[in-house]
Amino acid sequence: MTAYADETRILLNVLGQEGSDSVDWNSRLQFEWSDGDKKWGVMQSGMGKVRAASMCQMIIDTYQVDTFFEFGFAGGLVDTLDVGDFVVITSVSEHDAPNRSEIQREQDEWRARLFQTSASSISKFATILSKDPNVTLTKAPVICGDMDIYNREVRDKIAAESGAVAVNWESSAIVDVCAINNIKYVGIRVISDLCIEEDSGPISKERLERLRKSTTAYTNAFVDFNKCEQG
Repeated sequence: MTAYADETRILLNVLGQEGSDSVDWNSRLQFEWSDGDKKWGVMQSGMGKVRAASMCQMIIDTYQVDTFFEFGFAGGLVDTLDVGDFVVITSVSEHDAPNRSEIQREQDEWRARLFQTSASSISKFATILSKDPNVTLTKAPVICGDMDIYNREVRDKIAAESGAVAVNWESSAIVDVCAINNIKYVGIRVISDLCIEEDSGPISKERLERLRKSTTAYTNAFVDFNKCEQG
């Protein structure tokens, strides 16, 4: 599942499906096609936690999946990351935490259980992805919030306080839906910018090409992962 058009367009391009017709699925976009005996599906939820959570639940209900794969872009919060690098999500947190400690505690507990249950799948996918010599990969936490960040001071403060290396809008909501449904989760984000003013605005052609190469590596790893899972 992707969140917005740039992510979806690059993913479909890599899969040879750019320009494919979409189906409007309860105001979300669905792309489906067959490749031999394999059936592919890419779902675009739209940006934000509510859209991501609702589509995640729709996918689980419709397809009875046992592992949910989230793909998309993220802003890097640390200078050790670069555009095109991968972040394999190992935990999630909120930029705006609940104001009641018991809510936060319960949330942290069910998220921790989900990542423990999903650890083998996450590790296997990361191992397969890292075999590509052009891949730079970090296993780390991400933080989520309904805001874009293009300020170095704000970025550095969030990274220091949260321990997260990247930020996006949707992952925490998807994790929570997977936890409620006892579905394993594998979340992979590609760094599209470094949350600084110089990276604001439309994605440049150079960055798009780097993101396309990373997306190619992701799709290859996804195919190999499923081959391993099917024996």
